[in-house]
Amino acid sequence: MELLAQIPIIGGTLAVVLPFLVVLSIVVFVHEYGHYMVGRWCGIKAEVFSIGFGKVLWKWTDRRGTSWQVAALPLGGFVRFVGDMDPASAGRGDDEKLSPEERKAAFHNAGLLRRTLTVAAGPCANFLLSVVIFTGIVLSVGQPSGDPVIGSFGTEEVEDVGFEIGDRVLSISGREVETFADILNIMARTSGDRQSAVVERGGDVRQITVRYHRVPRIQEVTPGMPAARAGMMPGDVFVSIDGEPVTSYRALQLIVADKPHGAEIEVVIEREGEDEHLVFRFVPELIVRQHPETDEHVLLPTLGIRGSALGGFEPRREMVPIYRAVPIGVSETWRIISGTMIYIGDMVFKGADTSQLGGPIRIAEISGDAARKGFSQFVWLIALLSTSIGLINLFPIPILDGGHLMFYAVELVRGRPVGQAWMRVGTMIGLSLVLLLMVFATYNDLVRL
Repeated sequence: MELLAQIPIIGGTLAVVLPFLVVLSIVVFVHEYGHYMVGRWCGIKAEVFSIGFGKVLWKWTDRRGTSWQVAALPLGGFVRFVGDMDPASAGRGDDEKLSPEERKAAFHNAGLLRRTLTVAAGPCANFLLSVVIFTGIVLSVGQPSGDPVIGSFGTEEVEDVGFEIGDRVLSISGREVETFADILNIMARTSGDRQSAVVERGGDVRQITVRYHRVPRIQEVTPGMPAARAGMMPGDVFVSIDGEPVTSYRALQLIVADKPHGAEIEVVIEREGEDEHLVFRFVPELIVRQHPETDEHVLLPTLGIRGSALGGFEPRREMVPIYRAVPIGVSETWRIISGTMIYIGDMVFKGADTSQLGGPIRIAEISGDAARKGFSQFVWLIALLSTSIGLINLFPIPILDGGHLMFYAVELVRGRPVGQAWMRVGTMIGLSLVLLLMVFATYNDLVRL
């Protein structure tokens, strides 16, 4: 991807657009293949499997009579089953135009259970892809170990940290260390001051001087919490709170903990790509958590953020068997789903900042950035978007898979399918909602640019 970026004029655009198209094509292919495979298992014949829309660039027909094609506009895809009036399966075809064999294999003539399974298979395939990718990442890079051994250095400032990769930390400032968490707990209270530590290095026990400075940068914003509702984002670096300079993540924790309960605060942050500092005003939420200085669990003002994880050094990673990796993959997929639902609920009921919604431009930027950072980051993005697209497709909006499932639920209750007139009206409403959402998200992208 770096080579693409060197091409004059168009290089930068290709380095963004090409990764976006690759990500989108993979996610869409998996989604539609889920529909196709379960439909085939249910005896429903697919006439066309298309990646992209518009003019067909390549086409091949398999022995089952399904036409596989790649079209000129690579911004989605579809499976068209026998009897579908359109790629979205939003209308019922005319049986008089079908042969007896085609009627048996038509989507609209399949039983309610077979149609439901076929429709639900697309989002489920997306979720399965995410679980497989997250599981694969865990299997390839391992999980952080709890041993008090320095495994690597992160992206934060690490000069003068004092530790070296492979050091087994025995004590810091006279306090015994048993786990990696102990290292962080002890060093986090030093506020960047130099400390004496005893480590085992290369088979020898030696005393060294170490320093821990944790940049007040946000790594993760918790959906539903004050910082997320205000519009703060991962990557933001704190400059000040109520005029008091924030010099480290430790200072940030202490400043917030000492704020009066229920009082509004003014947060000034630095954001990459912005020429000026951004200012946010909001009231922190009160949550029982550990006080950063006394360690007591008390009611404290909370922003709802997580800092740059380990302030410059990280634990070594240990390989895990697949039976431990799969639950981690499932958990990571569920974390994305639940976080998205919380954010949507906050937008609807709590007036959360909607400027965080991104459209195709934002996704393309993120795809290009992930491609530049390396293969693992790019694959991680595929898993993230696969989960998101699977979830969005389950929303009960006509034209999406969730809309079809909603109609099938009504059919189950009524004992007969929803009328074609209602189906058409619902489809038009759903299409309008989806288009409005796309326009709004794209507007956010353009405003941000």
